[in-house]
Amino acid sequence: MPTPSASTFSRRTLLRGLGVSMALPWLESLPFAAVAAPSAAGQPPTRTLVTFTGMGFHSNHWWAKGEGATMELGPCLKPLEPWKQRLVFLRGLWNEQANNGVIHCMQTGNMLSGAPMSKAEVRTGVSFDQLMAQRIGDRTRLPSLVLGCEGPIPGLQDGHPLLYSSHISWSTAVSPTWTETRPALAFDRLFRTEPNRGDRRIVDAVLEDARSLRQRLSVSDRQRFEEYLGSVHEIEGRIKRAGQEREAGGWKPSLTAPDRPRPADGIPAEIPDYWKLMNDIVLLAFRTDSTRIATLKYCNDGSILTHAHAGAKDQHHQMAHTQPQELVGVNQFFTSQLAYLCKRMEEVKEGDRTLLDNTAIMHCSSMIHGNHDSKQLPVVLLGGAGGRLRGGRALDYLDAPNRRMCSLFLSMLEWGGLELDSFGDSSERLTDI
Repeated sequence: MPTPSASTFSRRTLLRGLGVSMALPWLESLPFAAVAAPSAAGQPPTRTLVTFTGMGFHSNHWWAKGEGATMELGPCLKPLEPWKQRLVFLRGLWNEQANNGVIHCMQTGNMLSGAPMSKAEVRTGVSFDQLMAQRIGDRTRLPSLVLGCEGPIPGLQDGHPLLYSSHISWSTAVSPTWTETRPALAFDRLFRTEPNRGDRRIVDAVLEDARSLRQRLSVSDRQRFEEYLGSVHEIEGRIKRAGQEREAGGWKPSLTAPDRPRPADGIPAEIPDYWKLMNDIVLLAFRTDSTRIATLKYCNDGSILTHAHAGAKDQHHQMAHTQPQELVGVNQFFTSQLAYLCKRMEEVKEGDRTLLDNTAIMHCSSMIHGNHDSKQLPVVLLGGAGGRLRGGRALDYLDAPNRRMCSLFLSMLEWGGLELDSFGDSSERLTDI
């Protein structure tokens, strides 16, 4: 029998087969990269956190230079001064497809995918955080946690969907991931008591699909496939025992139950209280190992929030265009959220490391400043990514042959446990990262 071609197997089969079976041997007949194995026994996992604020930063004050202890940070980054040796400043990255439109919504919807965006309908691409959730999110009770501090923007602008402006996380090309904006309900997702998620039974569906493919595999793959079928019951048992095994030995989450009361219903009236509360929920999610993948959108692109607490006199959107000096104070409030996360994560010990050591944080925005300039994007990385990320550096890719955001995402996917040959518009990782 001739060896099947790559086209013999559908992407759906891959996802339902190898995508949920992390420990199975790679089958050469299938044309996609294997899913990485779980963390080594006793070792804390690497967490992935994406944070986002819309409309960039003050164009004169977003910069970093030097390295290590002598690294200098521009005014917008000053709240991160205590953490500059854990910070990597990235200059010049971009999403090429975001430059096909000059309004906010067309510069935001592909923030985490690099995919083309339709101007006539809602259609872009799956974001890298949700690809991780789909492929390896079954290691935890929640595949991912997607939070926001400003609700979605409905309607159209110049005929273009404004939905793009308020969603950076996308589960499919046409469906943004549900973004929870209510702290109490986000808390409930972490700690409610209910049976395991229905998709943990997907192994049964995989078996049914896999049997139909048995005769279509290459000769060299059939033995691996037989081993696969014979190990399904053991794999199902391992999934069910995952939480118990963490308690019995090896790595243990630093919390097994919330260390704070459930937030009150509703949304806090004051922006600083609201954003801090959402930060704390992300920390709880990581500390309890409820999820290892989180996305937190502090505000929309085209945000209508007024940050009076930071000295603002106008809505954020208006200030981003005119760039008054008060915008620096607003931008510093944004980066102070990252400083807060670093401080809290550094306080959590995980063996010889801290939660900050074991987390990769990426903060990004949809343009370098509010006048719709997305030819380069403001991006900073924080944390240690499980020992894979070295801080105290400013890297300039503006004139580099590869400056695609998706090249950065390939590295972040790998740090989080999913190694791929390509994602979005890139098939190579950033150099020097």
